Amino acid sequence: MKTFVTAAASLSLLVGSAASAQPGPPDASRYGPRPPQDSQGYQRYNPRWSRGDRLPPQYRQPQYYVSDWRQRGLRPPPRGYRWVRYNDSNYFLVAIATGLIAQTVYRDEREQNWERRYNRRYSYQDDRYWQECRDKPDPAGVIVGAIIGGLLGNAAGGDDNRGGATLAGVIIGGAVGGALTKDMNCEDRSYAYRTYYNGFNSGRPGSRYSWRNPSNNHRGDLRIGGYYYDPAGFRCTTFSQTIYIDGRPRQGNGRACRQPDGTWAIVN
Repeated sequence: MKTFVTAAASLSLLVGSAASAQPGPPDASRYGPRPPQDSQGYQRYNPRWSRGDRLPPQYRQPQYYVSDWRQRGLRPPPRGYRWVRYNDSNYFLVAIATGLIAQTVYRDEREQNWERRYNRRYSYQDDRYWQECRDKPDPAGVIVGAIIGGLLGNAAGGDDNRGGATLAGVIIGGAVGGALTKDMNCEDRSYAYRTYYNGFNSGRPGSRYSWRNPSNNHRGDLRIGGYYYDPAGFRCTTFSQTIYIDGRPRQGNGRACRQPDGTWAIVN
């Protein structure tokens, strides 16, 4: 498991020591080990550079820059550093001036880290709304609009043709998700899911999102707490909600984190 570095000063010292500890390699291999190639000179698999290697110049061009690092679940780059990507699922924090790699984030490693920390991956099959309401009216377009995470096509990761990460879906599954939505009917949940989707993706701590079902006047308010990165480097937020069913308020709260595929899952 990779150790995540959060302070620019510590990061600079760590990278400097890693670089100085390595003997000076010949020019031909100064960018780290060359990936195996087939008989025609094509790489047989994706290269895996490590911290202390220099990312080759061809991968430090603008088309590889990651400006939406927050949406991809990456940490803010310290001053003098930039996130770049390879195959849209492997990320490298590099020194802008030199290309020295300070941190690597490989997709397979993030999946392993997630499962170590949260025990499992969540998909739309875990979602109570999908299980109970997928054949019922969906007035807010949650299913048709691919808001439930497992159906989303543009979450973080995948291949370069996907165009990068944008808004990510939500999974309201498990015991906590069931407790939050147990008093809502299927139409209520459709409207409520839209607020979860907007709220988790807003990036604005303290923001409030409201929903109302015009067919029965059930309504609710979602408040987003603070965003933070957990010890494994995944972006998380706390939230609270109040729903009003037949005029009676019911409250709940929880915590949601973004999985390696970009979807928000309620973890507790």
